Amino acid sequence: YDFWDIVDEYVWDDEADRRLREICNVARTNDIIVFSIAFQAPARGQAVMRHCATTDAHYYEVQSADISDAFTSIARTINQLRLVQ
Repeated sequence: YDFWDIVDEYVWDDEADRRLREICNVARTNDIIVFSIAFQAPARGQAVMRHCATTDAHYYEVQSADISDAFTSIARTINQLRLVQ
């Protein structure tokens, strides 16, 4: 358990959201396309995932079985990008 105490750090929701937003901002400034899926997420999770998506078209808010549709859409978009670039 001493090992886990060294590497395990609990981060509160506000700090976790701040860190995720920071990571997404760095990705955006480096022209990385980010897709995000808020799967059965609460409003707070939806907000941070929406922020991370490159555009609203890259953000998916889904419930249960709809997740396969989101992944299909993402795959289709990636394939189109590959053909264009």
